[in-house]
Amino acid sequence: MKKRAAQPSSSAARARPVLWPARKKCAGGAYAYAPDILRKRRYIYDRYNPARLGGGGARDIKNILVINAASRSGSSFLHSLLSRHPDIISLNGEEIVFHKLHGVGAINSADDSDFLPPDFEAGKTVLESIAADILKDAGCLYQGTGPFPKENYLADCVQRFILQWPQLEADPDLLYRCAAGTLEREPRFEAGAGPARFWNSFLTRLAGAGVRVNPYYYDMLPELIRRKFPSAEPSAGPPFDAGCLEETPFIIPGPRTFPWPGELRAKTLLLKSSSNCYRSGFVKKLFPAARFRFILLARNPLASINGLMDGWLSRGFFSRNLGAIAGLGIKGYCASAQPWTSAWWKFDLPPGWAPYARKTLEDVCAFQWLSANEHILKDSDLGAFEEKLGVKYENLPARPSLSRELKKILAFAGLRERELAGGPACARPVMAVTAPRSGKWLGRRQKLLPLCSGKIRTTAARLGYDPEEAEKWT
Repeated sequence: MKKRAAQPSSSAARARPVLWPARKKCAGGAYAYAPDILRKRRYIYDRYNPARLGGGGARDIKNILVINAASRSGSSFLHSLLSRHPDIISLNGEEIVFHKLHGVGAINSADDSDFLPPDFEAGKTVLESIAADILKDAGCLYQGTGPFPKENYLADCVQRFILQWPQLEADPDLLYRCAAGTLEREPRFEAGAGPARFWNSFLTRLAGAGVRVNPYYYDMLPELIRRKFPSAEPSAGPPFDAGCLEETPFIIPGPRTFPWPGELRAKTLLLKSSSNCYRSGFVKKLFPAARFRFILLARNPLASINGLMDGWLSRGFFSRNLGAIAGLGIKGYCASAQPWTSAWWKFDLPPGWAPYARKTLEDVCAFQWLSANEHILKDSDLGAFEEKLGVKYENLPARPSLSRELKKILAFAGLRERELAGGPACARPVMAVTAPRSGKWLGRRQKLLPLCSGKIRTTAARLGYDPEEAEKWT
């Protein structure tokens, strides 16, 4: 069996650090920081994790499973479950981060959106670069058996932090030393709790080194944060003054191993991004040698719209700063005491968004749900999904139906049937604003029920939700 390339020695890790020049301040949001971030990412992989891909690349990816769904339809939850399958390689976050990093889908006018037309051309170099970045972030989730993927994980921690905080003048070597020092103190990774506990300690060590960020921007339990940061307070506004690559609440990376090219061809790459419903054709161009299968995940409109409203009113999900393009005046969201609400859009940005910049919050969220699902249905009708499987989110939270749905999904994806690590008992909400419960949307029934008319009513029926039974939707 072929051996992996040797990792850098400890003396190499202590070599004279690269001096990173101060970044020029300019307009353009996160995209203005892209060259610096790309340079740092190359440096980290070359110095600390050179054997990550082992010569593998996009050409070795033969099977891809894509979760297509509107925002707040349960795609993060399903992704977290499927990532536990040993034959699946998954990312730490959404791949749209790398689309943004390479300038794809930039928003420069009110006519721009997350939608990429089928004839969109990014260029061969850009496509190859995005695919390579996706693979560098991916891997098989470590299940606690076999050698811990130390080099992979430390590099992933540094990469993820840089992507999450593009405006910080963070030195990659300092980040790596803090991550390595934390791992020496927090070596155990039990299912679920390990990464969060590690990351909390990592942020503490960073703060001691002068790199301070608010831990409440992460998808961590507040009680865990309070143990290390008793004086920290959640912030209602965005962590950025311009643009972002990853939306809050930020992902905490989990340790992953990356298979060799020969093994890679037998694995399935799992992709999930709320913007995939607007760029299915582009996603397929990234891996032209792969067989694509699509899970079309649906959730009843009133529950999804309610979830979107919760997200808009929460401390997270800041996606686009539109202040330089169109000031927002969304009733129920924008407030003079919170000036960022006049600039920051949340979740995906559908085509035709500009007229909604001054409507009510429930109208904006209904528009987001409708637009995403209309695009999915249109692509389905046009044959964009050669192989597709419809799944309803409502069948996932309950344990008996969850086991049944997972069995159906694995069979569709061509994956061997097996109990996922931890089993259904380890299933927990991901990126939840409030604890999930059946019929939670009924708290806003007076605002939401009138929305179930016209196109939303028609689309709901196409997705298998009877509009006449709307008040019984869970």
